Amino acid sequence: MGRSLFLHLRERTEPPDGSPSNRPYTPPAPRSFVAASTVRRSRADRLGAHIDRGAVITTAASLAFAEDHQSEDDHLAAARRRADEVGVVPISPGAGSALSFLASAIGARAVAEIGTGTGVSGLWLLRGMQPGGVLTSVDLEAEHQRLARETFTAAEYAPQRFRLIAGAGLDVMPRLTDDGYDLVFLDGDKVEYGEYLEQAVRLVRPGGLIVFDNALWHDRVADPSQRDPETSAIRDVVKRVSTDDRLRSVLLPLGDGLLVAQLLP
Repeated sequence: MGRSLFLHLRERTEPPDGSPSNRPYTPPAPRSFVAASTVRRSRADRLGAHIDRGAVITTAASLAFAEDHQSEDDHLAAARRRADEVGVVPISPGAGSALSFLASAIGARAVAEIGTGTGVSGLWLLRGMQPGGVLTSVDLEAEHQRLARETFTAAEYAPQRFRLIAGAGLDVMPRLTDDGYDLVFLDGDKVEYGEYLEQAVRLVRPGGLIVFDNALWHDRVADPSQRDPETSAIRDVVKRVSTDDRLRSVLLPLGDGLLVAQLLP
């Protein structure tokens, strides 16, 4: 089992190891739940029954408050308008600020991004990187990259600070340098997330980070009844990351979900 920061919750059905054994152990009385035929309980509901309600986010207002913790400036706002114009869904402000924080925390100088969009995530990453660091960003759509270039240039990043490559992620990633990146951010074709993972493990340096966007995929990943190709691929990569001995991971409920994994030295 990989070293993961996921919280595993279960009710105890036998005495803890080392507890006194001179009297029978009585398990907790079963909780009363509404019949499944009346209300279908999600996995999140079942977990919630075993958590102190004061320990979890319970309102949309709290989620919105976290999303707005870091405000976006005019350059990011302009990049979002460009995204709307071409039908791209960019990373949320909360998830973007997390990306910037992660890049800063590890002193990132080389970052690879799959899924340029119009430069929203790229601008967040550049702002967290070390001075002189280089962002390599890959996107199948050349028009998106043209708009991203406008975003970076307007924010006064010199051309040598970013390298834009037009192409499919799985075509370009094998050509990138092994162990050459401090952080790899993945926001491309969801069906290809599993293949992205293996490429990213090769690309990132020991101690570096691999970050997947849309790790909760519009609340579908947590619902086992959702089995479309995109949801299934994301759910599979979340499970693989959590059990991979090479990685330490955490799943952050910001934006549409950020799955962050560190390649262990």
